[in-house]
Amino acid sequence: MRLNPRPWFSPLYIADRGVRLALSLAVAVAIPVGVLFVFQYRALASLESTSAVVLRQLSTDTVDNAARTIESVLKEPHIKVLLALPQARVEPLDPGFVAPVLADGLQASPFVEAFYVWTRPAAGDPLSGRWLTYDAQSARLQTTVAADRFRDEPTTRRALLGKLQQLASLKRAIVAFSDTIDGRPHYVQAQLRWSSPARDELTSLVAFAVDAERLRSEFLPALLATRLQSLQQPSGFPPLRLALEDGDGRLVVSGHGPGDTFLDTRSFPLVFFDKELLEFAAPYEARRETWQLRTTYGANDILHVVSASTQPQKMLLGLVGVLMSIGVFLVIRAAAREVRLAELKSNFVASVSHDLKTPLALIQLFAETLELGRVRNPDRAHEYYRIINLEARKLTRLIENILDFSRMEAGLRPYTRQPEDIGAIVDRVVDMMAPQFTQGKFSVQVHRDDPLPAVMADVLAVERAVENLLTNALKYSGDAKQIDIAVVAADQQVQVRISDHGIGIPRQELRRIFRKFYRVQQELGGGPQGTGLGLAIVEHTMRGHGGSVTVDSTPGVGSQFTLHFPIDGTLTDEDVRNETDSGDRRRTADAAGPA
Repeated sequence: MRLNPRPWFSPLYIADRGVRLALSLAVAVAIPVGVLFVFQYRALASLESTSAVVLRQLSTDTVDNAARTIESVLKEPHIKVLLALPQARVEPLDPGFVAPVLADGLQASPFVEAFYVWTRPAAGDPLSGRWLTYDAQSARLQTTVAADRFRDEPTTRRALLGKLQQLASLKRAIVAFSDTIDGRPHYVQAQLRWSSPARDELTSLVAFAVDAERLRSEFLPALLATRLQSLQQPSGFPPLRLALEDGDGRLVVSGHGPGDTFLDTRSFPLVFFDKELLEFAAPYEARRETWQLRTTYGANDILHVVSASTQPQKMLLGLVGVLMSIGVFLVIRAAAREVRLAELKSNFVASVSHDLKTPLALIQLFAETLELGRVRNPDRAHEYYRIINLEARKLTRLIENILDFSRMEAGLRPYTRQPEDIGAIVDRVVDMMAPQFTQGKFSVQVHRDDPLPAVMADVLAVERAVENLLTNALKYSGDAKQIDIAVVAADQQVQVRISDHGIGIPRQELRRIFRKFYRVQQELGGGPQGTGLGLAIVEHTMRGHGGSVTVDSTPGVGSQFTLHFPIDGTLTDEDVRNETDSGDRRRTADAAGPA
């Protein structure tokens, strides 16, 4: 394990083949996907702009057409009836001509309640001087005599004739006013005729009355509803609605709700003739009702409406982007893991070859020297034997680590646990490694509680775990030749703490060091060598004992590894075996993954 606290952005880090592969894949995927998303968002923005124009045009055209339709429908009785009856057909009254025109007028303008005809008294004309009414009842009479369809109504005569004759003094061809007939408000309009262009004497009139309440509650709502039904509304947007207010601000057609935003407003005078003739009508030049027609798509304006319509596509596009990003990340992460795992395995083979070659070369050198009898000094020969034995132990430990890890990877490493004194195990390991401590001029201090509670442990496995931690301490202590060992009972555990005062481990490396083949690097090509299996074996061993291993390290200050053995020993051998097998297989997949 070699120490190298390099930042992720350093050239050495980018030189990592796994990182290079990840970056290459990320760029290769990000560029076309980014271009696709940019074009898609531009298409949505263009769609919003086009939709806004369409909705605006629809609102403008609808309110204009609706206002023109209302004005056109309201002036039809004046054009098709009052102006269609020439004075010659009224003075004297020609029932055969007038009755069909009035009948057609009632059918074409259902908002008209009744038509009225009056002519000044004339000798020989039985219909003159009478207030003649033609309404729906008249149209339904089963008679072939046209004159019989007209009825004389004294009530409306008293209510209207006097007022019309009074308005004749204004000498206007069109007179219009509001009045109450049979207790209901009505709009009344009449076309006046005179005996001469000077308009000195009123000779006849043709008039009609409109029930104001029926106009408000029945005719106009039905007319606007028909207009909206024939309107081709664009799909995917709220429907366009119409609201109509009278001159007092009261709703005639309630096409909106509280908080709705009005888009277009058109005002028009409520008259039953061409509005260009207002200056010639009496008494409307003094007061006339101005109604307002408005359009709305609801509470939002057009920009918000079109934005809301594309919101699902934007959300879907964002979701697809997130899912694609996650998928690409997982693929890239897996590919980078495989590349890094292959690289770690390659380094592992190189390290193992180096670790095997070095002790073998020393054993061969000193064995040949002894075999050839070149050593005459017994003390020197004893030193050579000691070196050969030490290097042979290193080889044995290396091979045992490799075999142990191989069995762990395959899930075939059983643990034979029985009550043991962890302190005694640590003492044996320290005694066994005493020659290495002496050779490296290390000072080892051991502190242990006495007595210690027994724990369920596999002796050989625990010895190898402690030995691996002490070997790491030897490698990474640097110039600080001090190792402290403490075996204590705390928190229902027996803890083995192994501390060195060496180079330490960077914080970002702490959760990687227990992965197989992983070695913290000190500098490129330098630092202690190793297989990268020692800490992986330690972590596996502790999980197999129902415990754990923790590390606390500060770069330049040192590291402390702690083995936690549970005292209660409630974990059965079968539980341990299952935990060990499944846990190891879980770790295999991400052993070389980036942090």
